[in-house]
Formats: sequence, structure tokens, C-alpha cells
Amino acid sequence: MAKDKPDVARLVDEAAKAIGLPIAPEYRANVILNVERSITIAQPLLDVELDDELTPAPVYRP
Repeated sequence: MAKDKPDVARLVDEAAKAIGLPIAPEYRANVILNVERSITIAQPLLDVELDDELTPAPVYRP
């Protein structure tokens, strides 16, 4: 099953607009490149299948 490549340029534009962060035109290409790199780095972790039977660790409260 081929994964659809996300529209990173649109993601950057919409996220910036949503949080009110202006991105200067001369920096936009580099912002897109860095988001693409971040997606590439995170993908192996996102591909890990977790068992539904796993339970979270207890929360330590002093």
C-alpha cells in the first residue's frame, strides 16, 4: 500500500495561518524543507504498530 505524500506546502501555510505566524516569502521554501525532513525523521516511529492491550505506565506523584 503506497502512502500518500502530504502536501507539506499547504500544511505549512495553513498551520502558519492558524497560529498567526507570518512566514516571509524568502524563508517559506526552507520552512517547507524542514517540515519535510521532520516528517521523514518521525515516520519510522509513526509506523510502529502498538498493541491495544498495552497499558500506560503509572503516574508518579510525590
